[in-house]
Amino acid sequence: MLTNYISYRYLMKRRSFLHKMAVAGAATVFMPYLDLMASPNVKKVKITNVKCVRTKIGFRPSLLVKIETDAGIVGIGECHHDENSMGAKDVVLNVIKPILVGQDPYELERLVFKMSTRSSYYGGNHGIPLHAITGVEFALWDILGKLADQPVYKILGGGAHRKSVRAYCTSRPRDLLSKDSCQEFAGKMKTWGFTAAKVDFIRDQNWERLDNRMMSYNEIDRNGRGFQNVRDAVGPDFDIAVHAHWELDFDSALRVAHAVAPMKPWWFEDPLPIAYNEQWVKLTERSPIPILTGENLYTRDDFRPFIVNGAVNKIEIDISSAGGLLEAKKIADMAETYYISVATHNVAGPVATVASAHCAATIREFAGHEAFMNQAINADGKSCNGDNAVLGYGVDLLKDGYLQFNDKPGLGITLDEKLVKEKYMVPGETWWD
Repeated sequence: MLTNYISYRYLMKRRSFLHKMAVAGAATVFMPYLDLMASPNVKKVKITNVKCVRTKIGFRPSLLVKIETDAGIVGIGECHHDENSMGAKDVVLNVIKPILVGQDPYELERLVFKMSTRSSYYGGNHGIPLHAITGVEFALWDILGKLADQPVYKILGGGAHRKSVRAYCTSRPRDLLSKDSCQEFAGKMKTWGFTAAKVDFIRDQNWERLDNRMMSYNEIDRNGRGFQNVRDAVGPDFDIAVHAHWELDFDSALRVAHAVAPMKPWWFEDPLPIAYNEQWVKLTERSPIPILTGENLYTRDDFRPFIVNGAVNKIEIDISSAGGLLEAKKIADMAETYYISVATHNVAGPVATVASAHCAATIREFAGHEAFMNQAINADGKSCNGDNAVLGYGVDLLKDGYLQFNDKPGLGITLDEKLVKEKYMVPGETWWD
């Protein structure tokens, strides 16, 4: 009996200990949220206005969004480009603004669901409506971070896995078949601090190429030789991704994969048309190199068949198109359960690039974040800040091949509105309409 009693007492103490540790562990995981909810501003903040302005910062148009609150805190976001940003502006002003005004920004997930439902008649949860929702969601996170006095990457999903985010440069040599051109390319990459790049495969650079998805033996041979030139130039410690822009049929994709395999690509991106089907599974099973897709997918529903059916080795999320930081994090977490690593696609302006980097910092199995040269350097080829001056960031956004954080609350952006208005606002646009 005594033995049983001691065992019972030990068991109860052990259970009590484990219970306390579990509670402590949960508190640690959710501490950012507990701190946020303990803020004196909780339940006292209301959204008072939603404004936007069309800009062209960099090489594509985008829509900047400003959300104002009665606490005097402002959130800044950026909607992914459409041809002239008019589509996103229409959705923000006519669908989203009436939903948000008077609402509590802490109820972010409910508000995103509501925006998604109301904008469905604009084209469902894809394309321009989702671009608009995403930019607004960025601004909401900016507000929440400022209310909590924390950077977004510290309160999104329980905290960050890294303090800076590895970037890869999307660029290419002037001529992949020229060893001198590839050496020039390698020199620029290393000068700017990059340790990885994504390079378009060799094909005629005109839209007529899409009329035929089959590649000739000569085209495939040229790609094999061209990418080997790149590998020889950059050396073994530099990652190279091959980008095919959804242009190939199954047979051509498989042959290109074998042709470039000797130079050990990081991944082979978008070899097949965007929509999921069983050929993606077959290609991934037979390819000698990792297969990746995702830049033209949007939410978890789009990524799910690729992930659960083993149709890719890696995924690439365009966070500025995915519906927001929270949805992108959910996609990444789903991929992680299948041991699939995540990269990010990014052709956005500086505000969305910062927001995307905050999310990338919270993804455990993270490969790299896309950056273009105009996001990295000025025309003089020396500065690493370029158009990012609009951010009022205090540090270079991109330095030594990594996206940096300044650890200011929210997204860390102090938008230089004077500079935006004078240099980047679309002609004829009304300031903060």
